[in-house]
Amino acid sequence: MPHITLEVPASLKNEVDWNGLFKSIHVKLANAGYGRLEDFKSRIIQMDCWQVADRDENALLLFATLQTMNPRSPEMIRAMGAVICKALEEKVKEIANGRWLQVCVKTGSTPPEDYFKVHLNAPELQPGNFQAGETNHQN
Repeated sequence: MPHITLEVPASLKNEVDWNGLFKSIHVKLANAGYGRLEDFKSRIIQMDCWQVADRDENALLLFATLQTMNPRSPEMIRAMGAVICKALEEKVKEIANGRWLQVCVKTGSTPPEDYFKVHLNAPELQPGNFQAGETNHQN
């Protein structure tokens, strides 16, 4: 269950199709064998306030956190982080416009026994696809 959380300055929120970018990242990660496509989830947290060094608001940062819940080797988690970083870098090059823009990706892992998940009316998920700790509830 890889989750990507991207902290985005308010000034960049509408400059990128973030959902399109997330879909592209999800497909790249799934095609590389890093997880089931339906398990990837991404979200943005908009930053209304940020500071980079002593610069004004023209200095920007994107801070992504990749959190995985199923066991993966440290090498795989690093490779996933690199895919995310590269995709973010390629996308924001289009909008940097001479501004100092840092792209950062942090990776982490949560043991599956410490992650709880429930599906309600999940489309196209078969019972055999569920992992430890998941339940499927149909209304």
